[in-house]
Amino acid sequence: MDPLLSAVSNLHFKHLFADDLAIVISPSATWSSKVLISYLSQQVSNVIKELYSYSITWKQPLNFKKIYWTLFHQQLSPSIPVMYCENNIIEHVPKFKYLGVILDARLSFNFHLDYIKTKIQKNIVVFRRLSNSRMLSKEISYRLYYAYIRPYYQSVLNLYPILSRTKQQQLEALNRKIFRIINRWHDATNDEVINLPAYKSIELLTQIHFTKLFATIMSSNPSVIADYIQHKLYLLFLREYFLNPFMLKEKQKIVGKGRTSNRVRKLLTYCKPSLFDQIFSFT
Repeated sequence: MDPLLSAVSNLHFKHLFADDLAIVISPSATWSSKVLISYLSQQVSNVIKELYSYSITWKQPLNFKKIYWTLFHQQLSPSIPVMYCENNIIEHVPKFKYLGVILDARLSFNFHLDYIKTKIQKNIVVFRRLSNSRMLSKEISYRLYYAYIRPYYQSVLNLYPILSRTKQQQLEALNRKIFRIINRWHDATNDEVINLPAYKSIELLTQIHFTKLFATIMSSNPSVIADYIQHKLYLLFLREYFLNPFMLKEKQKIVGKGRTSNRVRKLLTYCKPSLFDQIFSFT
């Protein structure tokens, strides 16, 4: 495992799970938008060549049919370059499934949510039929719920904080629907369902999930939280140096003369909460 990960250099993130290796390459803040895609594609090409070199050294041939890459972007129609390795085309895909989560090029997670809702809806049909036939007791219904429906929510909990309010409400409505069927209380209001003893909203499940996750991170890899805090302090210091008139002389010592770049201006006025900001609100 270690030789494989160490064979691939200059990466921001590497994740090896069983026989699946996922690699994330992030652009540098110094790259302009004109060269961003070409620079990223060059790094992807270099990574694949390093993997190929590793496979030759350790006599573990690569299956190029299972190697693909995705460009995560917000552009309308970016120019996607074609990549090769030893005369094999490295396929570019607009979405892929990794560890049970479908990731699309825009990270909207729409495909994954549709997949999860479809799976749950199929199980709801079975629940309704069994419930109408009076073949299930409430206890067995809950056991089936925890075995066949609740696991699908697990892949949603990591995404829930960054979903739009509309998508969150859709998932909550689906969750309430299941409890109406289990309790054979089809005309129950939302408040009545929420007050059922066994009911837990997806928002509450998300809070529990991230509380446990952060406890694990703090005990096993606290540098993740340290990096987040450092990033926040970086933005704080940046705004202080550029916006506080009393820091003008200090700013001139560390910043070159000339107009402030557009990238720095965006950082100074950027107010949208980050992924970690949204996650922390659930702990």
